Amino acid sequence: MGASKISTSLIFLSCLLLASSVTTAAFNITAILGDIPSFSNFNDLLSKAGLVKAINSQSPVTILAIPNEHIGDLAGKPADVIKITLMTHVVLDYYDLLKLANAKNGTRMTTLFQKTGVATYDQGFLILNRSHGQLIFSSAAKGAPHNVQVVATVTQHPFNYSIISVSSAIMTPGVDGTSLQEPPKAAGAPAPAKKVSPPPASEAPEAPTPSDDATAPSPDAPSDAPKSDAPASQAPAADADDDKNKNASFKHLASSTLGLVAVLASFLAAY
Repeated sequence: MGASKISTSLIFLSCLLLASSVTTAAFNITAILGDIPSFSNFNDLLSKAGLVKAINSQSPVTILAIPNEHIGDLAGKPADVIKITLMTHVVLDYYDLLKLANAKNGTRMTTLFQKTGVATYDQGFLILNRSHGQLIFSSAAKGAPHNVQVVATVTQHPFNYSIISVSSAIMTPGVDGTSLQEPPKAAGAPAPAKKVSPPPASEAPEAPTPSDDATAPSPDAPSDAPKSDAPASQAPAADADDDKNKNASFKHLASSTLGLVAVLASFLAAY
């Protein structure tokens, strides 16, 4: 009973692997486009450019195919320009019309040309935009024309491969010898403002040096400063007071002497 379950599981896994290999092998760009006559010229250019094997090995992948009536200009260009242009028509992701319609304006897509490592300045990317209700493809390189419209679905295998027709070849600046402009650089942070150094402090004027001819004043020299007047002497007033005191004392002494003489005379007269 256990062996039977193992056998059933192995058979189921084998079927899954077989189905997967069949699905992978089923994607052959030349075989698919070979059944659609309107893309025969585009299919032929893919084969001549040697891109069939590289395209078939991509999954998921979206091919932007150019119908015969709009491929004339591309077919007349040099082989290397044709090859690069065709590689930019191979998007390394799955897109159908619904996914394109829901994509944001300015959606950036990586192409097979970017995978080669040769592309410069955004040559390996496409940009999806909208204009007047139309979905427009253009190269992401600066200066690329924005004029390739999405037309219709050719065929698709959801999430594996999709082939969508476009109105003309997507031209990439620089691949045909024209000058390629460098994309604008992202704005950086503003440079810090330079600090203004304060002006140097003005030097204080030096004190004047005494002249060698100037002679220091001699300590013995008389001062030129005006002499202050001496306070008025009060000696005369003191002398006047002394004279008054002397006169008073003299008068008192004289009076006392006269009194004494009178007393003495009276005493003598009594005897």
